[in-house]
Amino acid sequence: MCVDPRRLVRAAAALVSGMLVVGAVACGGSQPQQQAAAPAPVGPMVLSPAERAAWYQACWAHFNSKAWDPFKACYADAAESDRVDGGQAIAKNAEEIVAGVKASTAAFPDMKGANQLILVKGDTLVGISLITGTHTGPLVRSGSPPVPATGKPIGVLEGHVIQVDETGSKVVKEQFYMDSGTMLAQLGLSPAPARPVMSSTAAPPAVVIAAGTPAELSNVASMRAQIAASNSHDAKAIDAFNASDFVYHDMTMPADQTAKESLASTQEFFKAFPDAKSVPFSVWAAGNYVVVTGRFEGTNKGPMAAMGLKRATNKAVSARYLDITRWESGKIKEEWLFYNGMAVAGQLGLGKK
Repeated sequence: MCVDPRRLVRAAAALVSGMLVVGAVACGGSQPQQQAAAPAPVGPMVLSPAERAAWYQACWAHFNSKAWDPFKACYADAAESDRVDGGQAIAKNAEEIVAGVKASTAAFPDMKGANQLILVKGDTLVGISLITGTHTGPLVRSGSPPVPATGKPIGVLEGHVIQVDETGSKVVKEQFYMDSGTMLAQLGLSPAPARPVMSSTAAPPAVVIAAGTPAELSNVASMRAQIAASNSHDAKAIDAFNASDFVYHDMTMPADQTAKESLASTQEFFKAFPDAKSVPFSVWAAGNYVVVTGRFEGTNKGPMAAMGLKRATNKAVSARYLDITRWESGKIKEEWLFYNGMAVAGQLGLGKK
């Protein structure tokens, strides 16, 4: 059982106050008939931004140790959990959430999440975590028979967005963004090229708290301008926001890209999806990071080698995404893009005969 030390301090203060009143009466105080005022009720503890980041890490620690009761306590009773575009129904309460997590760890009993980045703004937290594990149990996939154990490891980055309640200590809603295709390729279950298995390090995560500074607001404005350039299909204007040593981590691609490679890829993408557009849901900053959640929409009208498109499919796609950028001196130094590329491939009809 975890006891909040601040509650103990409040309780001790109330107890001491009561003892002083009783002592005054017993010793013949000047106003023995005066009744002591009832102590003010202790309201729910509201975590500070730094405490919310620490609580978030503690919940991941419960997951890593398979301490399911304290892990379940991280969620509100009616919490919702969405594995974005993963083909799974949204879990609608804490019981369903824990049951789903247990099913995942049945396939990967040693599964762990290592936090790499935690961003906090009010009731919203965003994390990047490295998910590792070894496939030693049946892997259940929606609409398909269970996959027997392969004995192979996985190591993939996952984006996580959560909304907490007014106390900052209960998840109300969460979304996970991960590319299923990368995991399947690492297990040898997909021939598509994918990122190699990543291994965890013991480095503590970077924790950044939004402060509403002019620099944060400027980065948000620049991010919105880059999104507008993207929706205008102006690849060079998009590239103008990137630093010369820009590093692009598209989690669906087998390797990171440089600024030059990213520009070429963007130009190819606009040819393949001439009506492509990004619909942002939210854009906010914490320190030198900017977080965007949104939806990509477009129709494939041409080939794109990076996506395995040899010819136009004329199919429409729609995918939700999480994009995190790190800015320095008004330029993007690093970017992480999370979405389920396997879901996009399915919409395009790739892999089907």
